[in-house]
Amino acid sequence: MKLNLDKIQKLMDWQGLNKTALALKMGVKESWVYEILAGRQGKTFATLEKIANALGVDPKDLLS
Repeated sequence: MKLNLDKIQKLMDWQGLNKTALALKMGVKESWVYEILAGRQGKTFATLEKIANALGVDPKDLLS
């Protein structure tokens, strides 16, 4: 599974969310969001679901 990091960033920008705000919406530490967006973490379905819920999109829309 590969996250579409560009799409996640675009959705964050469109919603006016920075990494701190996304972390709060996801209920995780900000450092973890940095790792996800750098492509070093977040390759699980649970993470995909958390990001999708925080951004209000379908999880499949965040996959490459």
